[in-house]
Amino acid sequence: MSAFARSVFHAVAVTALALPAMQARAHEPVVPELEAMRVANMQGATLAFLGTLTDEQREKASSTLDDNATRTSWSNLPVSMAPRSGLVVAEMSPEQRRALHAMMASALSSQGYLKSATIMWHEDVLRAMFDAMVGAMPDSDPRKAQALGFADNYDSEKYFVSVFGDPREEDWGWLVTGHHFAVNFTVSGGKIAFTPMFLGANPQIVQEGRYAGWQLLQHESDRALALLGSLDDDQLVQAVVAAEVDGAVFAGPGKQESHQQSFGIKASDLNPVQRQLLNGLLDEYLGDASNEAAARQRASIEADGPDTLRFAWWGPTDQPRGRYMFRVQGPSVLIDYVREPSGDGAHNHVHSIMRDPSNDYGADWLKRHYQEAHQE
Repeated sequence: MSAFARSVFHAVAVTALALPAMQARAHEPVVPELEAMRVANMQGATLAFLGTLTDEQREKASSTLDDNATRTSWSNLPVSMAPRSGLVVAEMSPEQRRALHAMMASALSSQGYLKSATIMWHEDVLRAMFDAMVGAMPDSDPRKAQALGFADNYDSEKYFVSVFGDPREEDWGWLVTGHHFAVNFTVSGGKIAFTPMFLGANPQIVQEGRYAGWQLLQHESDRALALLGSLDDDQLVQAVVAAEVDGAVFAGPGKQESHQQSFGIKASDLNPVQRQLLNGLLDEYLGDASNEAAARQRASIEADGPDTLRFAWWGPTDQPRGRYMFRVQGPSVLIDYVREPSGDGAHNHVHSIMRDPSNDYGADWLKRHYQEAHQE
């Protein structure tokens, strides 16, 4: 890494460390009483949502915990490329939409709900950009008709919800998914799981128009860049896997086995400040769920120990807007974030996912196996 790049990343690291004191507090322990209150809140909000539906809608939105096809039908792809199951937002009344968002807010943190709602809304921004691009194409361009047919994929109403099991029982869950978005919550025996969770955005930073400057999923990369910039040369050798991104590694749909090969530098080989930076990166992801769900997931990660937790990097180390990927990996966590090519020739397009290799979909607690279909 060049001296200039080190100075840039040092500045990012200093910024990350200069966070409000409340963000540096000790991690909250699992408190069963608070967890029970959260579960009751989620249960009430989910039952209220189901209660707004017609019989026909409820049939579309309801399934069982054993329905592997529906539970794993999430994707980051546009809907025409990866059809979803469940009830689509476009078929919901305003009352039903309010109830859906209340259900989501009951399980997500304020941070996580804001990210989720913004990604859903962002589809309309992408649609406006896409329409402008297609409008500028000459009618003689054979790609124009195909593009017009594809445009309807970008729609904030094309998100689908499924509820699994009976929320009045011990074991149940829900899934909301659409383009660049999939959030899975599972409740089992009073415990809450929230993986896999996929968040994405294109454009990651809006470049033009009334929303120019709006950015999505920026803090995830900022925290990873701060950690990368803090590493010395020997540590970089351990952390950087390759000079280019290997897209096949990303733990997207159908990639449940991505955790089997370990990459990167161990947390036990980081100094205290670097460990704090890694914890901040973890907290950015854990913090998308409620405090209670995050505390339980954090407890599992910490129980695994620092020798099992790793940080890895693919791609250039001196291009914050270039094409790169990072991973945080351990027995109870798998986080991937990758910058993808965008239509403007840059890499203003991101995919991000958090998994729990030991308990995706609450599978360990439910004693069930969920096999995802592979997607191209």
